[in-house]
Amino acid sequence: MPVLRKIHGGVVHLFAALIVVQLFLAGLGAFETVHNKKFNDNNFGPHGALGTLLVVVALVIAAVALGGRWSPTASKLSLALFGLMVLQFILGVTGAGTSPVLGGLHAVNALVIVAVAYLLVKNARRPNAPALTL
Repeated sequence: MPVLRKIHGGVVHLFAALIVVQLFLAGLGAFETVHNKKFNDNNFGPHGALGTLLVVVALVIAAVALGGRWSPTASKLSLALFGLMVLQFILGVTGAGTSPVLGGLHAVNALVIVAVAYLLVKNARRPNAPALTL
């Protein structure tokens, strides 16, 4: 197995684990807001910080997949993940700032990100199988 493919698989698994933490932090921020009966930007501070880190991790995933060139599917999914993460960042910032509708789409986009991350993990765990086709 090529080195870049192993690195890609490791970073994809890290991303998937961080997504679970990210979902926890979103729920924590929401329920801190309810519990305190007052919205505070700091309630979602850790969620925002990890979200920014996840955009960078998604960029690394895409760069490694493109550099390794072992699977067109891994490259497409990795680029899709990065694009979705950039969109997620934009939706989160605008949703928190000016548009609740875009904030709602932030949650929907998170589900798509989870699905793409799942496909990347599945692809990474099958190193000798034929590549998934999209």
